[in-house]
Amino acid sequence: MTQEELAEQLGVSRQAVSKWESGTAQPQGANRAALRALFSLDMPGDEPRPALRGLTIGGWITAAVLLAALLGTWLLPGGNPTQTQPAPESRTIHVRFYDENQEEVLSEALWYNTAKVDSLLIDWTQGTPDTAKLFFTPAGSETMEDTELLLTKSISDGNVSLLLSADCLHREALSGDLYIQLSFGDKDIVVSDLYNVFYDPSII
Repeated sequence: MTQEELAEQLGVSRQAVSKWESGTAQPQGANRAALRALFSLDMPGDEPRPALRGLTIGGWITAAVLLAALLGTWLLPGGNPTQTQPAPESRTIHVRFYDENQEEVLSEALWYNTAKVDSLLIDWTQGTPDTAKLFFTPAGSETMEDTELLLTKSISDGNVSLLLSADCLHREALSGDLYIQLSFGDKDIVVSDLYNVFYDPSII
């Protein structure tokens, strides 16, 4: 798997993956959770397995890819070899971006220009969360300290979707990763995919 392929799966920049492999940065927050889920591995900083203490970031990724290929051959025929099959009760989140005419805004080269976005439609499976939170991490940053909580919204019981205003994404120099976190209770937190966003009103 190339750096570009991994970056595309995680919704981050290739430079971020390069920093992880070289050891100049460590994946944090949603990126850390996404890597752990994608490869079913312990991340640096977690308590390592005794036999694997000496692996570098690159070694972790290589080992995870090999393990995923084996699982795909033995356990998941015909499925995606890099991901385990979700349990039937797993929750999922879908996020779509809309302009002021309520037409869907599609990504361009995996990036969304938030100058075009008027609202975000979030829907989910199974139950109603208590709250939805919108987070943003600036490009090139891999620390939780730099992740910003942009918006928190309470959700009425029985709702299966939520429309959020994109006003908080209309600001100069915005460039980075956006994600949604839904709370279904104290210990039931679901995080969406990462979405690459930037703000440039000159190219609407």
